[in-house]
Amino acid sequence: MQITIRDILDLETLVESEQVEFKRAGGKDGKGALPKDFWPTYSAMANGRGGWVILGVRESDDREFIPVGVEQPEKVKTDLFNQLNDRDRVSVNVISERDVQLVAMQGLPVLAIHIPPATRKQKPVYLKKTPFGNTYLRLHEGDRRCDDQFVKRMLAEQLHDSRDDEVLSEHYSFNDDISLESLKIYRNRLEAHKPQHPYLDLDLFDLFKKVGDGVRIERQVKRESLWLAS
Repeated sequence: MQITIRDILDLETLVESEQVEFKRAGGKDGKGALPKDFWPTYSAMANGRGGWVILGVRESDDREFIPVGVEQPEKVKTDLFNQLNDRDRVSVNVISERDVQLVAMQGLPVLAIHIPPATRKQKPVYLKKTPFGNTYLRLHEGDRRCDDQFVKRMLAEQLHDSRDDEVLSEHYSFNDDISLESLKIYRNRLEAHKPQHPYLDLDLFDLFKKVGDGVRIERQVKRESLWLAS
């Protein structure tokens, strides 16, 4: 569920329930700029459970939230999306327009940026042009660079996910390569537990299509094919 940030009380609630990072975004000339340390935080949160980056609010040592504002917030927002869509900057953009909120706190403009968790296919979310040395995770409220072994594990999981959508060649067929006996056992168990289930009226091929999503249409050639996900 998307949270809308309205005031300091909302931020205090957010700190108790989500990962949050506060950054000043003042820029060198004080005119407002996306801070450079935003990007390790972006990578870390996207590779983890997600979180929020609040630009224009300073957090004191005793956890007090002090709005300082963001100069030219629309310029900062435009710069954010320009860099998010620059593959030399970051590998993937997981942020949409609705994830960036411009709100007023104590009369000062503040940008609240929600970073959703990336999908397994999108991970690792990394900076620059290579995941090695440029991938981060959130640990103990800090952004920690991942070692190469951890990055390799994420890449392996990404490959595993992509194979789930792999179509098998036309040399594979339902009758020759699918265990019909296993399907019959499945149907018998379904009948024992749910004797009125509508799938019981289907033949084995149609049952296989329903329960496993293992047969889909190849739209380019308009042919039903077996998929590896089955």
